Amino acid sequence: MFMRSRYYGTPEELGFAESLAVYEYIVPRLGKTILRHGSYLIDINALLTPVNLDCFHCHLVHGHNCCEKGQPYSMHGDNLALFEKHAFTILETYTNDGRAQEAREKGVFEKTIHTNYYSSIRTFEENCLYLIEENGKRICAIHKYALDKGMNPSQIKPFSCSLFPLEIIECDLGLLITAAIRETESFSRWGDYYRKNYACVNPKRRPAGSPKNYFAPEGYVPAWTWARSLLATYWGERTVQEIEALLHSE
Repeated sequence: MFMRSRYYGTPEELGFAESLAVYEYIVPRLGKTILRHGSYLIDINALLTPVNLDCFHCHLVHGHNCCEKGQPYSMHGDNLALFEKHAFTILETYTNDGRAQEAREKGVFEKTIHTNYYSSIRTFEENCLYLIEENGKRICAIHKYALDKGMNPSQIKPFSCSLFPLEIIECDLGLLITAAIRETESFSRWGDYYRKNYACVNPKRRPAGSPKNYFAPEGYVPAWTWARSLLATYWGERTVQEIEALLHSE
């Protein structure tokens, strides 16, 4: 049986092997650790897995953060339309290193083998075009622009940038809401990269001798909490509360 699957928030479809892995992941867990709520498939154990998105300290601990040496997943729908409306203004407001002019000449988006030939925000000097430095911290210019303009960052940033550590797969069985754990790596957009490289989802990757307040143990909370506001923006507060009720019913 072939099951089509798509990374929610993008137009990108999973390949055959990944779609099969989604099916094989869901079926034996359905009604046990994956609970159905309408079209939503709530992966209880994954969503309760402790995560610490100590992003401002990430570069200091690991030498780079997840926005460096990469680019976001593709966008579509209202998310894409809103971003495109402000794309050049953001660059012209917060950068002065030539990237705005380059984007004017080449476009904000590009399709390459690294983006699976889906249209994604291009890179600049190997980093995301919108990654900037402010007061020694690497930050997202899109996020900063949204806050400065009184906008909701979740609506204008690429959906995938706000989603981690969650993973959402739209498939024939429903909308799987899970997280970046070892068992989902065979089909998740995040793969095994974070577990192998970052302390946010793998405390064992925290280098010995790191300052105590960097990825501190008390900062690890259920993965679900990190993307709660994002999902409330897209699905509404009532739906989010209903999902939370299932999470706390176990």
